[in-house]
Amino acid sequence: MICMNLHQATSITGGTLIGKPIQFRGVSTDSRSDCTGKLFIALKGENFNGEDYCQQAIDNGAVAILVTCSQDVNSPQLIVEDSLKALSILAKNWAKQCQAKIIAITGSNGKTTVKNMIHSILSVSNQCYATQGNLNNEIGVPLTLCAIKADDDFAVVEMGAAKLGDISWLVSLVDIHTAVITNVSPAHIGRFGSFENIVSEKGQIISTLGKNDCAVLPIDDEHFAIWNNNTISNVISFGESEDADVSIDSIKYINLPIAGKHNQINAACASAIAHSCEISATDIQKGLENFSPASGRLENLGKHNGNTLINDSYNANPQSVHAAIDVLAGYESPTTLVLGDMAELGEESVKLHSVIGNYAKEKNISHLLTIGNDSRYASSAHNCEDKHFDSINSLSAYMQKNWDSLGTILVKGSRSMKLENLIEKLISSEKAA
Repeated sequence: MICMNLHQATSITGGTLIGKPIQFRGVSTDSRSDCTGKLFIALKGENFNGEDYCQQAIDNGAVAILVTCSQDVNSPQLIVEDSLKALSILAKNWAKQCQAKIIAITGSNGKTTVKNMIHSILSVSNQCYATQGNLNNEIGVPLTLCAIKADDDFAVVEMGAAKLGDISWLVSLVDIHTAVITNVSPAHIGRFGSFENIVSEKGQIISTLGKNDCAVLPIDDEHFAIWNNNTISNVISFGESEDADVSIDSIKYINLPIAGKHNQINAACASAIAHSCEISATDIQKGLENFSPASGRLENLGKHNGNTLINDSYNANPQSVHAAIDVLAGYESPTTLVLGDMAELGEESVKLHSVIGNYAKEKNISHLLTIGNDSRYASSAHNCEDKHFDSINSLSAYMQKNWDSLGTILVKGSRSMKLENLIEKLISSEKAA
């Protein structure tokens, strides 16, 4: 992790140092965490001011603080104009000092799964760091870069976009060895204004690649040719197509610990990344078979009072819900999809929820139980007798009462729906225990 003295940090950020130029190892933006030996960076936002918690960070071990104005605390202080900008500058400088080859991943779906897959592959024979959790935004990416060890061979950095310009900003922080687009879908279209804007934004991840770098691209995506023509780097394609450099046929001999054709495509993507890093076929197989799927992503929770319960509650958008329905359709009837709203779809929301309901009907899903607002249109499209609920409590009560008729249950929804709370209720209830 980042290691330097405050004199160096002051020079790099153009700030002013108050106190001794002591050395720090690591940074933290959370005063509640273990800050031992770290520089506490007091970020500011619309609803928070990290400078109010400098003393707490010091009490938790921080050896210095980075702030925008002097604080009444007994600690060395680095004063800067913009704390987030200073964090980014420190992260960019540290990443250049490390030997790690940077793998940057973006996409509408599959970013975290591919990240975990390639981290597992690379860790078989190399030292590799990867984004923790979902730290993939303008704060998370700099924190990820600051956490890379000086002797790491690879660093896998997940990059998300909440608005136009985000990816361009994030890629400016690092020299990327391999840039990856997993796929593009109308996820968060409400933020971006149009699907074309989403395609353009995701494509920015390959914008800084040189001729000796690699772009890993989805050959089945209709925008593949655009991305392929927009880079001078080496392109490695993946997907279902036989024309792909790495197709799902090439990984079918591998026993993946996660279901779904979309995850076979994710595995092909991870394999393509591994090829760009000259990783052996043996390490690829071992890494894919040993990787651990993230909680809440098609997580099979086993039998609960006779019914298989699948937790896919981490997030939802049209493409990922279609993939979840495909997985659920592979189970014997009866099957039940519990669907929360897909958020941030803007004016397309009603239409896209209706499409999901029709697709569930087409795939012979027995029951569709919905919760939220626009998800009711999915229920209507699937079956006019389907149930829609306004609260997790009422949904949970209905499911427990009708448990025997639900069969295999898959729970899916956007983060804002907090359907992990429904999972907890179902598991802890007497009926489902």
